[in-house]
Order: sequence, then structure tokens, then C-alpha cells
Amino acid sequence: MKIKQFEDKGLAHYSYAILSECEQKIILIDPARDPEPYYEYATEHDAKIVGVIETHPHADFVSSHLEIHERTGATLYAHSLTQAGYPHQTFDEGAELTIGKIKLKSLHTPGHSPDSISIVLEHDGRDKAVFTGDTLFVGDVGRPDGQRQQHNGHHHGVDGTVGQAGRQPEEPVEPVRVEAAWQQ
Repeated sequence: MKIKQFEDKGLAHYSYAILSECEQKIILIDPARDPEPYYEYATEHDAKIVGVIETHPHADFVSSHLEIHERTGATLYAHSLTQAGYPHQTFDEGAELTIGKIKLKSLHTPGHSPDSISIVLEHDGRDKAVFTGDTLFVGDVGRPDGQRQQHNGHHHGVDGTVGQAGRQPEEPVEPVRVEAAWQQ
């Protein structure tokens, strides 16, 4: 297994390629607009991009997920609350995706956006990493979704819905122990 981090410095955005070396397959997480670095990585490793996971809708940039899907046939994965208007497979709480010895597990982690998910990577039966989208950062937490505005303790959605600020999810998300066990 290899995990490659890609950085878009202009946007302070990170995306990831997860390579199953035994199957020569790659799953991408939150790809940036330019798909070329992902294609180059796949070529370098004689691997095929078979899936793209979007941890949340990205209001601050355009993702290359559709372009990658059209070129490679990769399956797109997103939470059902995203209500994606593109071909995709839902990847809600508890859903799992397996490539080789790697299992990717979806955790619904609303906060940055109501449809945010985090992806727990299990390798050889042990949790090794978690990809949190914009829910958590090193030393910080993600801001609430830019599509909502807070006024007088309530969130006003673009669709006119109103919800309590600071509302907790109905079921708490259990913390996941993560080990630094990935290669670059």
C-alpha cells in the first residue's frame, strides 16, 4: 500500500491517491481541478484509477472527479446528502470499499457541511489513517459550510432552511486511532 499526498498551494488543498500495490488499483480522495498529476502517478505505478471519493462538495474549487470518471471509468463516491447530479455510488456511514488488502470505510462527520464524510483506511485488518476532508486539520477544525450563514444563533441555508447553531449529530462519531504508517 502507498498513499500519495498532492498539494495545491494556491488553494491550501490536499488530495490523496491510495494505491493497492497487490492489485495495481488507485482510489483518489478529493482530487483537485487538474487531473494530470493523478494520471501521471497511475502511469508511474502501472496502476488504474478505479474510484474517486468526494468527502464533501467543494465550494472553493472545481474538482476533476467527472473528468477522471469520463476518462478512466472510475466510480464516483459521495454521501447521499450531497444529492449529486452526476453518476455516483452513495458512500454513507458504514459503507465500505475494498481494493486488495485495503478497506476504506465511510464515517458521516457533519460539521464543515451536513454531508461531510471522513474515510478510515484499514490495511491488513488495522486502521492506519483517516482522511477528514475539511472537517479536521492538523491543530484545527474546519469552518462550517460556506453555503450557510449564521444569524442570531441559527444557520440559514441557501434553501431557506433554519437550524440550531451548534446542533450535534444524532449519534456521536467515535474517535479513530490513527497510526502514521504511510509512504510518500
